[in-house]
Amino acid sequence: MPDISSGGLSSGTDSPPQLTEQLTRAIDCLAGLANDYADHRAELELVRQRLGEGRFHLAVLGQFKRGKSTLLNALLGDDLLPTDILPVTAIPTYIKAGDELSAQVYFVDRSEVEYFIPENKSALAVFLAEYVTEAGNPHNQRQVSRVEISHPAALLRQGVVLIDTPGIGSTLKHNTEVAHQILPQCDAALFLVSPDPPITEMELDYLQQIKQRLPRTFYLLNKVDFLDEQDLAASLNFLAEQLQRFYPEAPPIMPISARKGLQARLDGDAVGWQRSGMQPVEQQLIDFLADEKQQTLQLALTRRTGDLLAEVIMQLQLSLSALKLPEDELHQRLADFRQSLPAIEREQQAAVDLLAGDLKRAIARLAVEIEALRDQVKQQILIQVERHLQSVEDPEQMERLVRETIVAETDQFFAPAMRTVAEVIRQDATRLLTIHQERSNKLIEQVRQTAAELFDIPYRAPIAGASYSPFAAPAWSNDLFTSDMDPLGQRLSRKFFTKKYRRKRTSNRLREESRKLLNRNVEQINWALRQSLDESFRQFGAELREQLEKTITATRKAMEVALQRSVSVSRETAADEIRLQQALRTLEEIKGGD
Repeated sequence: MPDISSGGLSSGTDSPPQLTEQLTRAIDCLAGLANDYADHRAELELVRQRLGEGRFHLAVLGQFKRGKSTLLNALLGDDLLPTDILPVTAIPTYIKAGDELSAQVYFVDRSEVEYFIPENKSALAVFLAEYVTEAGNPHNQRQVSRVEISHPAALLRQGVVLIDTPGIGSTLKHNTEVAHQILPQCDAALFLVSPDPPITEMELDYLQQIKQRLPRTFYLLNKVDFLDEQDLAASLNFLAEQLQRFYPEAPPIMPISARKGLQARLDGDAVGWQRSGMQPVEQQLIDFLADEKQQTLQLALTRRTGDLLAEVIMQLQLSLSALKLPEDELHQRLADFRQSLPAIEREQQAAVDLLAGDLKRAIARLAVEIEALRDQVKQQILIQVERHLQSVEDPEQMERLVRETIVAETDQFFAPAMRTVAEVIRQDATRLLTIHQERSNKLIEQVRQTAAELFDIPYRAPIAGASYSPFAAPAWSNDLFTSDMDPLGQRLSRKFFTKKYRRKRTSNRLREESRKLLNRNVEQINWALRQSLDESFRQFGAELREQLEKTITATRKAMEVALQRSVSVSRETAADEIRLQQALRTLEEIKGGD
């Protein structure tokens, strides 16, 4: 893959030496192999260059027609990227820092790059429309891999490359495929949604992949200028509830109008820029790039390096095994492997259904533990409250004693209770996930056994305990009580109401307030543990599913590579085979140290 040049970006002087050394060793190792590994070598070289230059890729991701291109135009302060009422962006567009506007077009099937220096911004917009839009380049007939734009925007000089991506979910299937394929090239994301329609299941599935791959994601709710205050609050609450599937607590969501922000930028309207919600977004990005960019970049590129090394190691192992087979036998076994995939996919879906059933069982166990906790609350705290309500005659003294009891007992009771229930649920969830891991491992073994006569496919399943997400202890409250009346009201009540009436009224209120308070605290524990269960099972299932898909993909690719080679060359020489084995040992050593 051709390099995305820094275009004036600051140099990444803090690149970690260990990762740089690993990349250099891996690149040198692959340089001595055949062109079958040229793509992996180029990918590793790109990672090394990005690490050294501190070139940070920030993508705008989401469903089609959420306003991604408009958002980027607003951040750039230019009406540059094409927008329309129909799905527009079909090709990834990288926007990097540069002293003047220019564009470069990279193609899938040729190494030549098409350069364009426009006379004005309008000319560049017309040029881009010919390559990155569905109207100008339907179904990517021009075979464009990506387009790069150099732009003098101040934000880009913070060391960031912005990426405009095709949206998922449109009728244009290839756009969705490109949106998924771009993820390995990203280090962080702006995930954009809008109120109409609200976030969809497809977006949530996409977000699951984003969260697994990217160390940092920012969430923006666009098109809020079409909402009144009530609808805006409802949209933010709904989005927060959906995001809680992925986080112990919902992450911050920034409401914006990218359309109004762009217009404000074009008009030089600082007040309009603030009101559009774009000023806080821009400031948060500037702060993030100043404080966290290098750490996030290192984490993202470390993950990418690990993925690339795992892919090339598997390809080497499979290629070495495949080279020992005659061409006709390899043809037949490749056909057999392909025929086995539908059955494997059915088994995979069954495993997903079983995992969902395991999650329901874990939730049911949590419900039992929470009910037991409720009973303990009644026995240990509410019974003390009731004693005060029954024995104390003076209403003011009754309220003081009940408040003191609640304050004293809440921390003493809930801290150990939370730890006890959490440990029970953790152990139960780990047991269920271990069972599911065994089921999933059998499915992986099914893939391995199908190809066992050809290859020895290495596979390391995740450990169940490590897949169980840690979570913070939930907070609880012990200060919800307020007096019925202010001091003047108390004096007037003593004058106009009998002590018996005031005592009854205070007693009923304290009983109800105590019950509500303690129930709320129990529900806080219930909610925190439920969120942890949901997140743990989701992450666990996704990781195992990804491992299965990688195993299938690598197996098929290695067979096809070996088949192509066996057609052109009857047999690898002994020296070539030794070279492959040496490369395999070197890369396994490097991978073991990452």
